[in-house]
Amino acid sequence: MLETIKEKIAYLRGIIDGDPSMAEGRNGFVFTKILQVLEELAHEVEELAQAHDELDEYLQEVDFDLAYLEDEFFLDEDDHDCDCDDYDEWDDSLEGSLVEVECPECEDIVTFDEDFLFDQGVQIRCPRCDAVVFETSDFEELEDLFEEDTVLDEDDED
Repeated sequence: MLETIKEKIAYLRGIIDGDPSMAEGRNGFVFTKILQVLEELAHEVEELAQAHDELDEYLQEVDFDLAYLEDEFFLDEDDHDCDCDDYDEWDDSLEGSLVEVECPECEDIVTFDEDFLFDQGVQIRCPRCDAVVFETSDFEELEDLFEEDTVLDEDDED
């Protein structure tokens, strides 16, 4: 398109320069000035088109970078591997396998999985004050605790 504008201006200049009657007098002066303005406008349009192309390339690079960041930091629903289609359904089967223990230092309730009770070499610490709330060496005390709970449960049933 720009080449055609420059070609059209060159064609008009050729007509004016080729006909001596157009180059004389006031008409010649006006035509010459109009052609100069058209050449300047064509040059400005060419510079704007070049700047537009550079901005378009830059915008494409920014778009690619943004797409990369979106892929890295924001997961689409199809990108994750969990089967969590319905958030309203909560697995209540885990509730029975958790143990709550009161911290002897800060009296905060510490919750952990029941499976740790029967493993060896386990030490559970309070997340608030870092005091030991359970160790597997305390297993005999734990058995006594379970016996007390069983007796209390039987008394509640009566």
